[in-house]
Amino acid sequence: MGLFSSRSTTASLSIIAKGCRVTGNIESDQSIQIDGFVHGNISTDAEVIITPTGRVQGDIKAGLVLINGLVEGTCQGNEVNIQPKGKFKGAMQTQQLTIEKGGLLIGENREVVEVEKVTKISSTETVSKEEDKAAS
Repeated sequence: MGLFSSRSTTASLSIIAKGCRVTGNIESDQSIQIDGFVHGNISTDAEVIITPTGRVQGDIKAGLVLINGLVEGTCQGNEVNIQPKGKFKGAMQTQQLTIEKGGLLIGENREVVEVEKVTKISSTETVSKEEDKAAS
């Protein structure tokens, strides 16, 4: 089974090839695959895929992050999957974290918790509601 077997093949994919070094930030609307080395931040609403030859030093922000290489920095995503050859060092913030056998997380993971907004009722509204009940 291939790495992309459960993924859609209609989306574009930007690849940083093995042997390629990028210094600077990468922003994309599409998925990004890192086979080489990136020293900088990566940002996309789609997927960031770090293959076994891939290395990232910097911050990653994506919808889905698949780590099968080495990442040092911070990672923020709806779903993060550290695969068997993956290593993550740093701080992670995600709603769903999977670490497969052989994968390594050195650092911390903070779960993203959706906060419910509480609406405060003013004392004048409370008094008028009590007066309405008394009048009935």
